[in-house]
Amino acid sequence: MSDWVTTFIETIGYPGIYLLMIVEIFFPVVQSEIVMTFSGFTASRGDLNIWMAGAAGIAGSQTGSLALFALARRFSEDQVDDFLATYGRWLGFTHDNLERGQDFFRRHDQWGVVIGRLLPGLRAFIAIPAGIQDMGWGRFFVLNLIGTAFWVSVLTWLGSILGDNYDAVDQYSSYFTNAMLLAVGAFILYRLYRVVRRHVSDEPAAS
Repeated sequence: MSDWVTTFIETIGYPGIYLLMIVEIFFPVVQSEIVMTFSGFTASRGDLNIWMAGAAGIAGSQTGSLALFALARRFSEDQVDDFLATYGRWLGFTHDNLERGQDFFRRHDQWGVVIGRLLPGLRAFIAIPAGIQDMGWGRFFVLNLIGTAFWVSVLTWLGSILGDNYDAVDQYSSYFTNAMLLAVGAFILYRLYRVVRRHVSDEPAAS
């Protein structure tokens, strides 16, 4: 997989990065970790501009996410589930992905889009529950862009500093993913604390 991805980027350049990041949204077997770290590595050799490479990756991922979001808004959860039951295995999406994405989105509402773009298993898929729940276009665009820009920028930067060892990103991205999971856990606990505190303060004082 990585060989043809790197060849595609070396041959086509920025349009190749853009197209591959669109493909990743619909076919998660194409991994942004490979696309963007190699793009960063290529930029470190002077063959690409690192800012242009990052922008191409962000634009491609945002384009794919918006297209998937638009499709999800047109169908009900049952229709999406039926489609995934028939064709999901070819796309890398399953009923479990849908169920996990729906639960995650219901728990975190709009922040689920930002956080979901940083987590494996949800990164490419979070646009579907957002679309099914009929999230507004403007809100989804901004929140998805925040998560996408952060993730793509980190990968591009890692590729540039790792140089010839860019393929070691799996090790570094796992550290980053664990850090994100800890941050999400802390965020959830903080929100729970705020809810409990508000509930306690709203209770009438005992006479």
